[in-house]
Parts: sequence; C-alpha cells; structure tokens
Amino acid sequence: MASEEIIRMDGCSIVFLDVVRGLKSEADRVFDAFKSTAPDILAMSISNEEVRGLRDYAEDPFEVDMSRYEELYAKHLARFGDVFLPPPCFLAGLEAADRSGTDIIGVDMDDETHTAAYCALVSGYDLFRHTTRFNFIKLRRFNAKTPAEFAVLWDRAVNSLGGFRELEREREEFMAKELNKILAKRKSCLALIDVERAENVRRLLRERP
Repeated sequence: MASEEIIRMDGCSIVFLDVVRGLKSEADRVFDAFKSTAPDILAMSISNEEVRGLRDYAEDPFEVDMSRYEELYAKHLARFGDVFLPPPCFLAGLEAADRSGTDIIGVDMDDETHTAAYCALVSGYDLFRHTTRFNFIKLRRFNAKTPAEFAVLWDRAVNSLGGFRELEREREEFMAKELNKILAKRKSCLALIDVERAENVRRLLRERP
C-alpha cells in the first residue's frame, strides 16, 4: 500500500498522505509533508464538524471519550508507538495549515449525511452482531508488521459486516467526490486520508468523469 501518492488532473495536483489515526509519530510525517508540498488547501478524511472540534480542542484541550472498540484499537496500535487522541495526524494538519494561513476542508460525510447513510445501510442484525462480536475481536491477534498494515487489518475485522462495509464504501465515494471538487478549483492539495480508506478513494477519484 502506498504511504504517499500524487494524482494530477485538470491542472491540480493532490498529494495523498495515508495516515494512521491515533499514532503520535504520524504528526511528524504530516509536518514534513506539509512543508514539502506547501499546498493551497489541506483536505482531511474527517467531517467539517470534526475539523471545528479539533480546533476547539487545540484552543482548550479536553478529555476525549473512547468507545470500547476505540480502546481496543489503541491497545493494539500501542505496539508501534505512543497513542493519542484526538488523532495527532489531524491535529498536526490543523496546526500546520493555521500557521501558514492555508484553507482546511473536511472531506468526510457531515453528521447529517452520515446518520442518514447509517440508518439506510446498517440493519438491526448488523448492529447486534457488531455489538456481540467484540469479545471475538478482543481475542484476535493482528499479525501486522507496520501500523499501516494493522490499521487495514483492523478495519477489515471491524467493518466486515455487510451494512458497515457498505457504509465505508459510501464514505469513500463521498470523499472522492469532495476531492474531485477541489481538483476543479485549486492548484495543489495535501490530502490526509486514513490508510484503510485511501486506496479506494484514489481509485474512485481516478474513475470519476
């Protein structure tokens, strides 16, 4: 899987930096990528509401609650280094963009769109199985050599149920659509995309007319 890839279309270049949520060392990768690309706009695979939430946190830090799935993810991810929430990759992106006066956009679904997609795609049975299979995933070993490999394996395990899998595909479609809008308006973009979503987002972006 690529950790950095460039897509050039319609006079715009989008530099993709595939990021691992929660890993503290990702912040340095983001700062380095931002410095080397000097983008017109920064895109992140979170919603604009989440961008505002990150800014609130940066101005006045508060404790971030985690679900039990998130706690288990953090426990496994800690094999590769210090773990922190909110995700350091996105906090670093916010800091770098604000320091340089660069625009920021969240390209993931807004809360209303995500809720509508969730209700349409995730059945009661999917939700029941997702809740009850936690103990099974808790016992699972993830044989990953890198944090990126782990993030992909984790995603496959947690989002393997039909409705949840379809929801992630909808998110990828949404992000590709939003990035396509950037291609039409900007010259250069740095896109911080969750590693488990990045490959499909790039594929969908290339396939768009």
